[in-house]
Amino acid sequence: MKKNRFTGWLQNKTVLAALLMVLLAGTAVAGITATRRSRSDKEAEDGQSGYAFETQQADQEQLAVPTQPETEKETETQAPRETKAPAATEAPTRKNEEKTTQPDRATAQRDPEEEAAAEPENEAGTLVDAGDAVVYTPEDEEAGAEAGAEGTALMFQEGSHITWPVEGNVILDYSMDGTIYFPTLKQYKCNPGILIQSEVGLPVEAAVRGMVTAIGSNEELGNFVMMDLGGDYTVLYGQLADVTVAIDQVVEAGEVLGYVAEPTKYYVVEGPNMYLELRHEGKPVDPLDYIR
Repeated sequence: MKKNRFTGWLQNKTVLAALLMVLLAGTAVAGITATRRSRSDKEAEDGQSGYAFETQQADQEQLAVPTQPETEKETETQAPRETKAPAATEAPTRKNEEKTTQPDRATAQRDPEEEAAAEPENEAGTLVDAGDAVVYTPEDEEAGAEAGAEGTALMFQEGSHITWPVEGNVILDYSMDGTIYFPTLKQYKCNPGILIQSEVGLPVEAAVRGMVTAIGSNEELGNFVMMDLGGDYTVLYGQLADVTVAIDQVVEAGEVLGYVAEPTKYYVVEGPNMYLELRHEGKPVDPLDYIR
């Protein structure tokens, strides 16, 4: 009787274990089936199993390809408009520029004539301006008037010569093709004449026959005398004191024009000197080429 009970209980345990095994197996099968279904669903959505990133790139490329022809067409249609627009705006601006520049050119052409009319004695490269001409009254005014009444034929020409207005060494040479050093100014610049070393108070003689056309003064040359020699030649004497000639006076070579003055502030280091400048047709020439 006891055996039958134990056997029944054991059979019941076995049945329960079997049922438990069946339940576990069914659960495992259901989980595997669900996992496979989820994978298949994802693969169906992606189109290719395991390559979702590549499909996204492919989709983007497919979307980008059709947009290229549209942008090219837009640029092709817009390009002519961009090139035509500046052409339409440039034309009037050029006309406006021509209209605005023409008066400037006209005034630029008039300026030299106006300046020449305002400053007839201001020759290119000279150290003397028309505003520097201040007429002096020499001590012997009657003698100057009598000299001016004499014959005024001036015969200087190519090949003519001049003499030294004062005796002394040339301390600053003529230089219009290059620059030379000016000790007082401590700089290099061109020199349209020559500086002849001298002593204060010595007489300055006319280097050649000529007629006085201007007498004046400025800061650099001090008192000066300008003379017409004929043949489009002029001569300028600077650094003078006690000028003894008058405007329109004809002065013979060797006559006294004035005396050597104290040097101006431009030539303090150089010391007392006399400035001589010779010009032909308004252009400076080297006086040493004509001095005999």
